Amino acid sequence: MSGCVEKDFVFQFKNGSLKSCLTVPLRLPPECSARDLRGRLVAAHNLPCYVEDDLLQQLEEFIAVETSKLQDENAESSLRALDSGGKSAEDKAESWAHAFTRECTRYSDPEAANKDHQFAMMYHALIHSSALETLLNLEHTYAVANGDVINHRENARKNLEDKQHQEMESAMQGLGVTHTDEQVNTLAQKHFDSTQKLEVQWDHEVCNLQKTQRDEYREWVKQVHQDMEHSNGNRTTIQRIRAMSDAVDKGVDDNNEPEEQPRLEESFTIHLGAQMKTMHNIRLMRAHPLDLCRHKPNKIGGTKPQRLQTALSLYSNTLCGLVLLVDNRVNAYTGIKRDFSSACQQSTDFHFPALQDQFSSIQEDLVRANSCRLARQAAREEEEENGSNGSADSEKSKSKSFSDLNRLQAGDFYITRHSNLAEVHVVFHLVADDSLRSTNINARNPTILGLRSILKVACRHDILTLTVPLLLVHEMGEEMTVQWCLKRAELIFKCIKGFMMEMASWGGTESRTIQFMVPEGISDEMFHQFSNMLPQIFRVSTPLDLSKAK
Repeated sequence: MSGCVEKDFVFQFKNGSLKSCLTVPLRLPPECSARDLRGRLVAAHNLPCYVEDDLLQQLEEFIAVETSKLQDENAESSLRALDSGGKSAEDKAESWAHAFTRECTRYSDPEAANKDHQFAMMYHALIHSSALETLLNLEHTYAVANGDVINHRENARKNLEDKQHQEMESAMQGLGVTHTDEQVNTLAQKHFDSTQKLEVQWDHEVCNLQKTQRDEYREWVKQVHQDMEHSNGNRTTIQRIRAMSDAVDKGVDDNNEPEEQPRLEESFTIHLGAQMKTMHNIRLMRAHPLDLCRHKPNKIGGTKPQRLQTALSLYSNTLCGLVLLVDNRVNAYTGIKRDFSSACQQSTDFHFPALQDQFSSIQEDLVRANSCRLARQAAREEEEENGSNGSADSEKSKSKSFSDLNRLQAGDFYITRHSNLAEVHVVFHLVADDSLRSTNINARNPTILGLRSILKVACRHDILTLTVPLLLVHEMGEEMTVQWCLKRAELIFKCIKGFMMEMASWGGTESRTIQFMVPEGISDEMFHQFSNMLPQIFRVSTPLDLSKAK
């Protein structure tokens, strides 16, 4: 331990007619209390019981005096190290003050620290007032404008891909006649550069549009909130706000949009607990997880009920969460992560940072977390290993860990916050690996333990609705036979039930809703088998028929 020293503690006492002296080295600052040290010394050196009070008093005095001296020495050495540097005293004081205000909230700038909090309070007040319709219509207008830019980007990307495909196909057909290998490689590089330039151009345009919308929206919320506060609910102000809502351009109807198919789902009410029973809701649904994320605004205006409920509960203690299974990298380049990023870009997030900004912050925390994790692992291995083998294995561990600082492990998860998704406020990105495709996983699997940690976080942070992939997959695979699905569903049902029964020790006594989601490729028969299995595992509430009790 850094900053620790050893000092000799001397204790003299009389043992009958003889004088005895005990000298023991003590580490300062001590790792335990003076009372514990006294007990250890008495037991180790077989001291008589009548000296225990004097020993405790001298121990406390010795520890207090020597610890104060040690702290003074450390402070003096730190000041000497600062004096030897090139910075002036004013620069050092300023850097200290800046670090202190960043570390301690009570000393930070109140206006800067509470800027987002003030906007949240204003939005919460407006969304529960007569300005609700105007607020949602304004969000709808921004979403339509943002969607138009996204569509233009996709069309430009598709046109460029078609053009490049035709050029490359023509070049390959004339290979050896009109084109050489070097010319084909040059053409491929030119296509890559054109694609990158187009992506950067459109990404820049989308970011600028969303930043402009975000600034305008926040300023509008501020102005309307101030107007309503000064009017004290004046009828003229309310009528003016409603007139603003009627003046918002709601677009035109689009009859070519396909009708949204209803989900296949069933709901149950369960009771958990031995003595203090708590009622919860369990819902089984067949859908794709991104169906809960995609915000599809109506072209003719208006807001869907799910989106309205999400907006009303944004700053409340009834949040909605979704578990999304991802790989071990924090990015949005492949698979469901790319589709999720596209869903987030469909409309502007007026309350939280953009997804890429959240990923950047998470990536920085990930490097620090993995460094701490590897340091603890190295310390543990160093204690277990001995001698020469330890140094060789340590170098091997360091070389291996250097490339793993930017990666997560199975069972880890990171959290992103959103206000622009259809039915979700919080997304838990849970890292899963190929072991989930196996048939013999158990409750100690890292991904299942990750689910337990997610439920614990949800319990402590007012996330009362949580959607979980029942089979721990988002799409059906060839290995997923009937027996495989039934076995996996039974395992997840029992694990979630056990985790929910633990919620009482986590501080969660509220009624919660757990939504088990199965892939869209599941047949109706399999879905009903899951539905029949659920009441056998959970204690389902059944109504009492009084007509048969006669």
